[in-house]
Amino acid sequence: MTRTITRAVVAAGGAGTKMAPVTRIIPKEMLPVARTPILERLVHELHTAGIRDVLFVISSRKSQIPAYFGSGAAYGMDFSYRVQDDGAGPGAPVLAAETWTQGLPFVLAFGDNLIRAAAEGEAPLRRLVHGGASDCSVLTRLFAADSIPPHETLLGAAHPPRSEPGPYAIDFDKDLLDHTGARWVHACAARWVLGPFIFEALRACPPRPNGELYLIDAVRRWISAGNELRAVPLLPTELRFNCDNWETYADAVATLRT
Repeated sequence: MTRTITRAVVAAGGAGTKMAPVTRIIPKEMLPVARTPILERLVHELHTAGIRDVLFVISSRKSQIPAYFGSGAAYGMDFSYRVQDDGAGPGAPVLAAETWTQGLPFVLAFGDNLIRAAAEGEAPLRRLVHGGASDCSVLTRLFAADSIPPHETLLGAAHPPRSEPGPYAIDFDKDLLDHTGARWVHACAARWVLGPFIFEALRACPPRPNGELYLIDAVRRWISAGNELRAVPLLPTELRFNCDNWETYADAVATLRT
């Protein structure tokens, strides 16, 4: 059974400390890649996936975002904005959006991440949105366990990449949470579909020692309770850039020149 998802929450409140001092005057999400701000590329990605209503969760230091995007009418979409300054971790923007989601499933996208679709075939986010009725789905990237890049958000163990071409999805259960000894792992790729369960899951999840609430911690606890997540791996021809640091941003600029 499929469903229609038209709402997305965009988390864009991070301080961008890894890219200071530039990010003191311009949000990292508004840095240009091939003359187009990172966040505008995400807006087009959302539109292609059928999203029409977007809530940007931003900090009060990022007035440039609503000034640039406005109501969303120019994109054939409806944009709303919510200010959050508590710096309470990547789970906090989700909780801030609870009333706005109206009890409906929604896309969660992290605004400093770019995904380049393959030249042919359905775009990754569209596959995620239209691929079923799971309460929780996420794009992932498969990495060999001995070569995981820094700062990746690990989900758990993965089977080796398939030799057959084309997109696929897997049901990820609690048996895969422990990746000790695994040869391959799933890393989350900054695009989620979440159901209303996530709000109670976040409220029940203890913050980390630094006081921050992490989405991945809540999701892993939910899976360990016997629930299944739908993981949709990116294909080898699909690229993801986590542009929260200068090195990856430079890679994105060099790769996405057009």
